[in-house]
Amino acid sequence: MRLLGALDRHGAVPVTDGGAGTCVLHLTDIRAVRCPAAQFEAMVRKGWLDLSACPSTGRTLASVSNDGLTWRKRTMAGGDFAGQHRQVTSTAIDGQSGLIRNNAESPLARLARPGGSRGGAWLEQSHLLAGERLRSDFEFGQLAASVSVSWDPARTVRDGGGAKGRQDLSDRALDARARFNRALDAVGPELAGLLADVCCFLKGLEQVELERKWPRRSAKVVLRTALEALDRHYNPPPPDAPRRMRHWGGSDYRPPM
Repeated sequence: MRLLGALDRHGAVPVTDGGAGTCVLHLTDIRAVRCPAAQFEAMVRKGWLDLSACPSTGRTLASVSNDGLTWRKRTMAGGDFAGQHRQVTSTAIDGQSGLIRNNAESPLARLARPGGSRGGAWLEQSHLLAGERLRSDFEFGQLAASVSVSWDPARTVRDGGGAKGRQDLSDRALDARARFNRALDAVGPELAGLLADVCCFLKGLEQVELERKWPRRSAKVVLRTALEALDRHYNPPPPDAPRRMRHWGGSDYRPPM
C-alpha cells in the first residue's frame, strides 16, 4: 500500500538493487523506498507495477499500473468493489456535519479538481457550489422521474375527503421547485438545459455533446459560462451607488474657479 501510494504521486522512478534481497526505488534525489525483492517481483507478476527502461540511461523504471491503483483503492475501501470507484469525502449540508459525499458521482466535482496541463481546476469552487445548490433543489423538489411507489416523508397524502386518494407535494418540495425554476429562468433557455443535464441528471460532457451535436470539448466552455450565470443568480453583486445630478448646464457652461 505504501509503495503503490508513493509511486502514484511520483510516476516512473528508477529501481536499483539494494542488496540482501531488497530493491530500492528512488522517488527523488533525496528520498528512496526500500522494498523486499520478492514482494517487488510479486507485484510485477500481478500487474500492479509496470517496468520500462529509461531511454537515456537504460536504467529500469517502475511505475504503478491501473490495476495497482484499483487494488489499492479497493483495499482502502475495505475490499468493496464499488468503493474503488468512489471518492468519498466528509461534508456539511444545511448545518449538519459529518455527511458523506461521493465526489466521483458528479461531473462538476471532476472538473473542479486540480490537475492536467493547466495545473489548476477548470471550475472554481463557486461554480461547484452553484451547481450543487441547483441539484439540491432538483432532488428536494422531486423532479426526477419516479419508477416505483415512494414512501418519502417529504410527501404528504391528502385524501380529498376520502373519496379518492391523491399524493401531493409538501411545502418544502414546492419551495424547492420554485427555487429551481427561478434559477433556470435567470440563466435563460440557452443555458438552462445544459445545467439540468449536467448538474441534475449527471450526464457526462461527451454525452451532452453527442446528444446536442456540439463540437468536441465545446460543452466544457459553455458549462463554465452557465455556472457563472447561475452563481451570479445565487450571489448577486451589490447594487451600484445611485448617481445624483449635481448641476444642469449648457454646452458653453463652465464651473466657477
